[in-house]
Amino acid sequence: MTAPIRMPIDDEALVTREARRILRRLCETGAILAVAQDMDKAVVLRQGADGDQTRTAVVDRRVAQAFAVKDWISCVQQGGKLARYAITAVGKTALKRLLEEDRKRRMGTAGFAEGATAFQGQHATWGTRDVAGAQGKRETMRVNLSESPLAGLARRKGPDGKPFLGPELVQAGERLREEFERAQMGPRVGQNWDRFLSGSDRGGFMADGGIGEGPRAARARVSDALDALGPGLGDVVMRVCCFLDGLETAEKRLGWSARSGKVVLKIGLQRLLQHYESVSDFRPATRD
Repeated sequence: MTAPIRMPIDDEALVTREARRILRRLCETGAILAVAQDMDKAVVLRQGADGDQTRTAVVDRRVAQAFAVKDWISCVQQGGKLARYAITAVGKTALKRLLEEDRKRRMGTAGFAEGATAFQGQHATWGTRDVAGAQGKRETMRVNLSESPLAGLARRKGPDGKPFLGPELVQAGERLREEFERAQMGPRVGQNWDRFLSGSDRGGFMADGGIGEGPRAARARVSDALDALGPGLGDVVMRVCCFLDGLETAEKRLGWSARSGKVVLKIGLQRLLQHYESVSDFRPATRD
């Protein structure tokens, strides 16, 4: 990488595990990876239509260096002590392969009928994810990795002409998603998060298996956030922010009436923001 790196990293398992999280974030519209000379971490920032920047992920700079060595990211802007990187076509192909490998492991099948059209659309980057369907069954859905539900909602205008979701609410939701994704880095990636949401499974996680305290601590932070939200608010916030369900999908899966989730989601994000402000030095999104 252009920005100085103290030590390379040779943990291939860690690099590929983090690639699933970070490359997916870099596929989102307006996302870049920022690396500063004097920082041990690199930060993924997503720029909104109004110029606001939302932090969506953090990664060890040595892992970011490994991404650059593999040509998964490339430097697009260098200025002073800060370098900015974007995902490359090679990185998108690598992400597609990693997500497909995950899907095959979960589904126990060797085929993917729609694999040949996984990148349909000029501005879409397609992948797969598992969601909870009817009667607790898991369903595999194709999703556009270049868009998140919160980013779409942030572009909507309210009756007053202002964005329906302000940058600080988007930032709170993205922080929950970041913690959620970190929490899934442990051995039990297939953890039943619906049971976790209800509180019945929050003590049933295995140890981190030598990965470190990150996943365990992230699980605790997700649990604390959901406790602060409570039932109802926690359901819709987790569906939209973590499971990446659109509002209509979330309403359907929660058994709510149409157009009821929008207001509940905003209230939930407001309470989530209050929670983060009360437990840390959380600051809302900033503008360049």
